[in-house]
Amino acid sequence: MRLRPGLLAAALGSLIFAAAAAVAVAASAAVAPVILIGSFDDEPLTGRIAAELRALGIGIEIRVVPTDERNIDEDVANALRDGARAAVRIDARTGRTEVSIPDPATRQVALKQVLEGPPTAALLPVLAVRTVEFVRATLLGPRNEEARRGGGGTDAAGPDGQLAARASGPVERADLPLAELARLRLGATSGALFTPGGMSTTYTLGASVRVRLQPQLGIEAMGFAPLSKGSVAGDQLTTSASTWAVGAGAFWYLPLARRASVEVGAGSLLANLRAVGSATAGFAPRSGSATAVSGYARGGVDLALTHNLALRLDLLGGVVFQRAVFKPDRADTSPKLVGWSRTFAAALGGVEARWF
Repeated sequence: MRLRPGLLAAALGSLIFAAAAAVAVAASAAVAPVILIGSFDDEPLTGRIAAELRALGIGIEIRVVPTDERNIDEDVANALRDGARAAVRIDARTGRTEVSIPDPATRQVALKQVLEGPPTAALLPVLAVRTVEFVRATLLGPRNEEARRGGGGTDAAGPDGQLAARASGPVERADLPLAELARLRLGATSGALFTPGGMSTTYTLGASVRVRLQPQLGIEAMGFAPLSKGSVAGDQLTTSASTWAVGAGAFWYLPLARRASVEVGAGSLLANLRAVGSATAGFAPRSGSATAVSGYARGGVDLALTHNLALRLDLLGGVVFQRAVFKPDRADTSPKLVGWSRTFAAALGGVEARWF
């Protein structure tokens, strides 16, 4: 089966459109970084905390629970399992806020701060500011002043010693979200493509988009363009060829450390080979194309450089269900050339931009 360049462009356009639609759906359905949990009676304090977080550019979601709700801990656990980077439990009647930060791998509470004091009108603004400051420092990192001072202690007192704070967990894990699976990731890679039994080794340039569906599960789309041409050897002559490919699949994400993680993924790949040459002496060179359809498996590691940028290395391999076979000569007796045989592999490295 041959795939014309126009059809390949249409297929690539459809894939990009589908990826863009998936990004839009995921972005609209994604859980906000911070979820505020409280009752209608807590609205003044909830509203103040929400306004402060929005002013910092941190997305929020407010979940209202009954005033006599007894399963607040379960509500917090559900918020963290849904993908929130922080859950804030608010109780204005008792002058208490509780901030829970999850481990990105297990989604269990890894760091918690509790602030409490007399529920007076004068103290509630202080309670809101202290709560927001802890969320900001945990998600965005400490301010320069705090970093120079070494971060401060775990106990703090408000005006006249009325407001007490206590934190549990390793406070130095302020960069914990670096290892969290980002909501949207765009990558650029390059590397080598191997097709045993077919075309010689070539070099390729790749682009990818990955979207989070669950805390450790996502979908991906990728495309590859040739940086070099390979050769396909016939009985008498050699034909040069290049590979264009598009693919899509799903992946599982597993953090290893604060800045490092691994991924495993699988999906399908459509490759179009474009060849120029002749397989038989005496025939003029001519162009041709062939299509390979395959399934792939992917393993990758990445290292976060900053909150929004990471280095990554991927190994890609798979089985070809439909081989890329083309016939460069017009004669019926001329041999066919195999561009992609039964297996393929690729080693890719590059950078990735992330949005949480």
